[in-house]
Amino acid sequence: MIITSLTGGLGNQMFQYAAGLALAEHRRTVLKLDVSWFRADPQYEAHNRYALSCLNITEQFATQEEIDRVRGVRLTTTERWATTLAGALRLNRYAQRHAAPANWHQPPTFAFYPQFLEQPDNTYLNGMFQSEKFFAPAADLLRLHFSFRYPSQPEVEAVAARIRSGPSAAVHFRRGDYQRNATFAREIGALDLAYYHRAVRLLRERSPQATLYIFSDDIEAVAREFTPDGPHEFVRCVKPWHAYDKIRLMSLCEHLAIANSTFSWWAAWLNPSPAKLVIAPDPWFDQSRHDASDVVPAGWVRLPRQG
Repeated sequence: MIITSLTGGLGNQMFQYAAGLALAEHRRTVLKLDVSWFRADPQYEAHNRYALSCLNITEQFATQEEIDRVRGVRLTTTERWATTLAGALRLNRYAQRHAAPANWHQPPTFAFYPQFLEQPDNTYLNGMFQSEKFFAPAADLLRLHFSFRYPSQPEVEAVAARIRSGPSAAVHFRRGDYQRNATFAREIGALDLAYYHRAVRLLRERSPQATLYIFSDDIEAVAREFTPDGPHEFVRCVKPWHAYDKIRLMSLCEHLAIANSTFSWWAAWLNPSPAKLVIAPDPWFDQSRHDASDVVPAGWVRLPRQG
């Protein structure tokens, strides 16, 4: 059994699931999910909740007993004595839960490391795993798991039909918590308009007639500030819709200019076309200590954030 701890928004959860699936497949075992973070961490915004039910994943949740056994629990002296006594009395369920070898795996680096797949069965994964290199061996299977479980509602399907009707490119702005959260604003940083104007020029060079479909978590502010040349549409929801609908629509576009966001990263990755142009910011983080050199896949175009 592999247990992966899920944290953050949909994009982060998809990376954590992907890494867990790859390791579970490698070890020929099952993947289970620990969703306890969503009940315990009040620092993040409301969009950070368990969100993978929109996808055709294998949705198995780890029990607290399984989490304690695989991750391990820190015992007091009295508890260690009780565990020893339980073993002597053949109270096996209690003894195994608290005395079995534990394997809590915390990544040594934010970047990919080949030793990841050397982790044994019965491993608890607690990290971000933001590189396709972590799940490359299971990529084909993952595309099946990351197909959308629910059909589009009519308003979403109408946008999808327009995207399919002609040349198209998605442009994604991430604002929201990148501006409101002081830590995110400092370490990740919202991209400025100059990046997007340069990205649009590259998109126009590849597909001059493409309609730009512009997505954002603050679409009205973007519409006031950003006016690209050529045909474009600011994608607005006409009634409440789900976040995954934006990933679904962006993934239908032939080309993409993404933000430094795992949300649009997955939209780009889910587009299976070998002819797609994906433009991503470089560096991924503004001032973070993390090594993000493996976040952007080799086949995508890295566009400097500044310049």
